[in-house]
Amino acid sequence: MADLRLAAEKSPTVAEMLAAVPAGAARIEDLIQRGPAAPIWRPLSSSGRACGWTEL
Repeated sequence: MADLRLAAEKSPTVAEMLAAVPAGAARIEDLIQRGPAAPIWRPLSSSGRACGWTEL
């Protein structure tokens, strides 16, 4: 997550995309065990709580 946020801070193109398109990250273990619809996603725009991908 920190690396993805850093990339957004350093690249105006990435920052612009993230302003227009919600993005999040999830651990691969959580994806395998709980599935992509589970509330395992962390928004890149904040350090908020985990949520479902539709809530990003």
